[in-house]
Amino acid sequence: MNSRLSIISSLICIIILSCLLVIFKVDQSKINRQTNELTLELNKKKKELQQVKETQQRKFLKQARKSNNVNERTSAEQILASQELSTQANKFFEIVTTFDSQKDWLNREKKVQSLVTPNVLLNKSIFNNGLDNTGRSIIETTKSHASFKTATTQSAMVKDNQIEGIVHVVYEAWQDNHTSGIRTEVYQVKYSLVEHKFTDVQDLGMENQEADISYQK
Repeated sequence: MNSRLSIISSLICIIILSCLLVIFKVDQSKINRQTNELTLELNKKKKELQQVKETQQRKFLKQARKSNNVNERTSAEQILASQELSTQANKFFEIVTTFDSQKDWLNREKKVQSLVTPNVLLNKSIFNNGLDNTGRSIIETTKSHASFKTATTQSAMVKDNQIEGIVHVVYEAWQDNHTSGIRTEVYQVKYSLVEHKFTDVQDLGMENQEADISYQK
């Protein structure tokens, strides 16, 4: 009799636990769904707020450029020039520091033509054929790859419709079956506010290199 009661009690406990588990899973699924919905809504609101902020800033700068106050007008021009330099630097260096093949390496020159004056393309430290002394592709031989991450620009004052800056470019580099590494390269750039193009780009060297030992391509 006791054994029978024990079995029944055990079965009841199992049934109760199973029901609780089902309820928990349902509740957890509901919580996860609500969390995802809230996250999407929050991201949407953030994007809308950023758009409003940018719209208001553009409106303010547009008004400031027409101001009779020389200081306000100069500040607005400086901000707009710095923003343009930063935007174009991101476009330029994303192309320059992203490649997976010899073809990609050579195509960089074509892709940046609308962003630079012709003399920039003559800089062989940035734009070259990618071949070693024997005529073989260094990228194909070493199976090298690179992927742009960010570009941070520090700009100087506008002078003669030109703005200069220092750009810290962060990109990931790796070879097939080898650990990837995060590198920071520093460039000095000059940008024409008339042509809206880079007139000079100089590679100042590597600022930092960090191996990502936790990840392999």
